[in-house]
Amino acid sequence: MNMMKCPACNTPLKRNGKTSSGSQRWRCKECGRSTVGKIDNSAKELNRFLSWLLSRQRQKDMPGAGRTFRRHAAKFWCLWPFSPIVDEVHDVVFVDGIYLGRKAVVLIACTRQHVLGWYVARNENINAWKALLDRIAPPLLVVSDGGSGFKTARATSWPGTQVQRCTYHAFMQVRRYITMNPKLPAGKQLGRIARDLLHVHNVEESLQWLVGFNNWCLEWEAFLAEETINEEVVK
Repeated sequence: MNMMKCPACNTPLKRNGKTSSGSQRWRCKECGRSTVGKIDNSAKELNRFLSWLLSRQRQKDMPGAGRTFRRHAAKFWCLWPFSPIVDEVHDVVFVDGIYLGRKAVVLIACTRQHVLGWYVARNENINAWKALLDRIAPPLLVVSDGGSGFKTARATSWPGTQVQRCTYHAFMQVRRYITMNPKLPAGKQLGRIARDLLHVHNVEESLQWLVGFNNWCLEWEAFLAEETINEEVVK
């Protein structure tokens, strides 16, 4: 058992009777300070809270429908965990933002194996991205969806890092414009080209994809140049 020490002068305390409630009283012979030793269960309660947080257990399945657990765990919800500083230089890092409703976004940086860091913000902006990137060593390449504020933050925090657009987000952007079931031949062809982008894994395949996309642009050049005039606006 750890020896009780005086919080004022750090001198070992001596037992000095008990309080009216039966708790052990301690007294310092050096400064005369009296104190009552209390058992701190915060570490055990935190471990219990984290075990529940990372499990599939429901509070209503706990004894007392989880009321005691909620009372003990209430103080841990205000803790703000910081991601560790990453000194290792990675070849490729993926960054993205996961929105929690409309009030918060979790900015995440990861490799193919594990998460490197995270930052919770109200929205994607320069300062939020910088707070995430500044704790991670600049990688050789970063893959991003081009979210708001990332370009400026990357230029400041990772100036020597190359940038690649996330192919999945590029595919989703194309599908948003042509819809999931395009009716026009140009849209159907572009949809197939966009899906092929998801299967590009090396330089040779990327060159083949660029040839196919350029051929599509040439084939539908006249169609893409067509314009529709809104007569209600042009008056």
